Amino acid sequence: MPRPALRRYFRHGLFPQLMVFEAVARRQSVTRAAEELHLAQPTVSTQLKKLSETLGLTLFEQRGRGLQLTVAGRELQSACADLVALIERTEERLAALRAPRSDVLRLGATPGARRLGARLVAAFCLRHPGSQVGLHVAPREEGIERLLSGRDELCLRPASEDRPALATNRVAAELLHLYAPAGHPLANARALALASLAPEGLVLREAGSDPREALLAAFAASGISPAIRAELSSDETVAEAIAAGLGIGMLPEGEAHALARAGAIVALDVQGFPLRREWSIARLRAARLSLPAELFLREAIEDAVGLQARPENEAVSA
Repeated sequence: MPRPALRRYFRHGLFPQLMVFEAVARRQSVTRAAEELHLAQPTVSTQLKKLSETLGLTLFEQRGRGLQLTVAGRELQSACADLVALIERTEERLAALRAPRSDVLRLGATPGARRLGARLVAAFCLRHPGSQVGLHVAPREEGIERLLSGRDELCLRPASEDRPALATNRVAAELLHLYAPAGHPLANARALALASLAPEGLVLREAGSDPREALLAAFAASGISPAIRAELSSDETVAEAIAAGLGIGMLPEGEAHALARAGAIVALDVQGFPLRREWSIARLRAARLSLPAELFLREAIEDAVGLQARPENEAVSA
């Protein structure tokens, strides 16, 4: 609708007039509407008259002792029903922002997303004091089962995974570098070929971990069979093992930051690296989110981290 056609709807007092009209149309009586709205009958009649003049249409016809809607009146009644429903939904959401909510937001995360989950939860709670959030870290299949059973409303998962029953929104990305212990002979080398790492002992995540499979796939694509020194169950243990001198491994920047800053490990300059990992928040398509979950999801999408620049390297999962 062009803006000039909306001018009549911006006149002072239109909303109260519409609410008076809605009550009269619903109760089919000025008297009963006045009682419901706690207004004097002359006030109700005046509001109806002003609304009719504003719209340039007759809204009611007198039939005996009662009122009957005209065609224009029926159209406006339908519009008022939509307007009231919209305002009620809006007020419900605004009310959640005015006062601490009693609902507990139930959030899941795969192990690789625990740090991201903690950051998102902290940001949400700081914005909304009084909020209660439960973060459950579980393997990927358990996370899906928790969504399906309703135990969690949202789950941080690898963006590369797609399930028909889930709707997903990408909310974060991170880079995975190859790291070596401080003082390693390759620490200061530039543009290393992946083949140069073949003799080095690798510290890998456990079998079935997608970063592990992505790293081994990169070696296989170059026709290389690397030496595997250790298999560990988390990024934290891989980081500590690298710092202890056990071998070379791949870590997300966030996990490696503290040890790299302390000088315990160093990122290697390897051709084709870093790899990229993206995260999504998943939810059931058929489920209606609670207000805290809806607000958390919207803010996470608005604050999406690291998704603007997309390097050429292919993204991997957690």
